[in-house]
Amino acid sequence: MRKPEDGKKVYDNIEIPEELRDVVNGAIRSVDKEKSLKKHRSRGIVKTFRYCGTAAAVLLVCMTIGLNTNEVFAKEMSELPIIGSLARVLTIRSYHEKDEGHDIKVNVPEIQLEETPSDNTDTQKETFVGDINQEIQNIVDNYVAEAKQKFAEYKEAFFATGGTEEEWGDRDIAVNVDYEVKYQQGNILSMVLTTDEAWVAAYGVRYYYNLDLSRDRQLTLQDLLGENYVEIANESILRQMEERDAADENVIYWGIGKAAEDDMVEGFQSVDENTKFYINKDGNPVVCFEKYEVAPGYMGFQEFEIDKPAE
Repeated sequence: MRKPEDGKKVYDNIEIPEELRDVVNGAIRSVDKEKSLKKHRSRGIVKTFRYCGTAAAVLLVCMTIGLNTNEVFAKEMSELPIIGSLARVLTIRSYHEKDEGHDIKVNVPEIQLEETPSDNTDTQKETFVGDINQEIQNIVDNYVAEAKQKFAEYKEAFFATGGTEEEWGDRDIAVNVDYEVKYQQGNILSMVLTTDEAWVAAYGVRYYYNLDLSRDRQLTLQDLLGENYVEIANESILRQMEERDAADENVIYWGIGKAAEDDMVEGFQSVDENTKFYINKDGNPVVCFEKYEVAPGYMGFQEFEIDKPAE
C-alpha cells in the first residue's frame, strides 16, 4: 500500500498537457477581450465590475439604485495645506460604520474659500466652488445609499438561497469613499475623489477635479500642454505603452506590442477634451484610463504622465 506522502509525490509530478494549458490561457484572454468590448460600448462615467459568486448575487451587484442617503455623518474637520491665498481643502464629513459584516469608510472633501466674497467677482467664485462641493456631496451620498441598498438586497438573497449565519460571517464587505489632493500651488488645485467597494464584485469610480480658482473653471489638457495637446499626449502615451509592453511579459495593451495583431478589441486611439487626468506634484498632467479601457482588467487603472512642453 502506498503511503500518503507517496501519493502526494505522484500528484505533484503530474504534468499538465500543453494543449490544456493553451485552452486555459485562451479562455482567460477571451474573458478579458469580452469585458473590454463591453467597456468600449459604454462611455461617460466608467463603472468596472469583476463578477463572481452566485447568479443571484451577480444580478444584485448590477443594480443601480438612485437613492439619497439619510446617514448622519460625523463632523470631523481635518485641515489640509492652504492652496495659495484663495482656498483650502477640508475633510468636512467623515465616518466609519462597521456592522453585520460590512465595513463602510467615508471621507468627504470640501473646498473652502479663504476670504468672504466682497464683490460680484468673489460671488461668482463662491458659486463655482459651491457647485463643485455640492456635486461631490451628491456623488458620495448617492454612492453610499446605493451600496447600502445593494448590501441589503444581497443579504436577503443570500439567506433566501440557503446561506447560513456562519457563511455570512465569512463575508468581507468593504465600501470606501476617499479623496487625494494631487497638486496645490498658487490658484491651481487638482483632486481625485475615489469610490470603491469590494465584496461580491469589485466596483470603482474615480472623479477628477482640476480647478483654476483664479478663473473659476475646470482646466483641460489643452490648458496644460498647449494647442498641440492631442499630438503631444498621444505620442507620449503610445511610447510609454510600448516601453512597458517590451519590459514586462505580463503587461498587455490592446493594439500594442504583443497584442498588436489582435483586432477584436479597440485599443488606445487618442485623447480628446473629455480625457480624464489629474495634475501631479511636478505640475504635469497624468492621463488616466479605467479598467478594460486600454488593457485587460487584471492591469487595473492605467496612468501616463505627460511632460509639459518647455516654455
